Amino acid sequence: MSDEARPYTREEVLHGVALIQAHLAEDEDAVAALYDEDDEDAAVEAARAMFAMAHIIVHGLIIPEMWVIKKGFSYGDTRNVPELNLALHVVKNMAERVEIAKVWPMVIAVSAGEVMGLIVQCTDTPMEEVPAFLDTVRERVLLSMAP
Repeated sequence: MSDEARPYTREEVLHGVALIQAHLAEDEDAVAALYDEDDEDAAVEAARAMFAMAHIIVHGLIIPEMWVIKKGFSYGDTRNVPELNLALHVVKNMAERVEIAKVWPMVIAVSAGEVMGLIVQCTDTPMEEVPAFLDTVRERVLLSMAP
């Protein structure tokens, strides 16, 4: 996938990884350094970071493992597959939260929780292994996306 096809930047993904790791560690200072609730631009950046994480998890890990994809069906043939529609709905919701973050900055904590839920529930990653999962995401992004 070329960088033009990705609806997020390398920096947004790295920001998302760092923000979720800070939430996991319950490090309020780190969360505050990564996201200032009083700054509308920071809220939008954090929402974009959560969207990037959800997009990577859904399109990179969840959808490729769906039986309809493994059987070789195209997206057009699968519009009536509830699991696929739900996965795409999650990404759409995260994208919509970018605008919501301008008026309700707390949406970032909710979004971070949902991304952690995607990791745990949809990738069979135990909660204690989520930091290692995030480290892997960060390493792959650094290797695959040009600065």
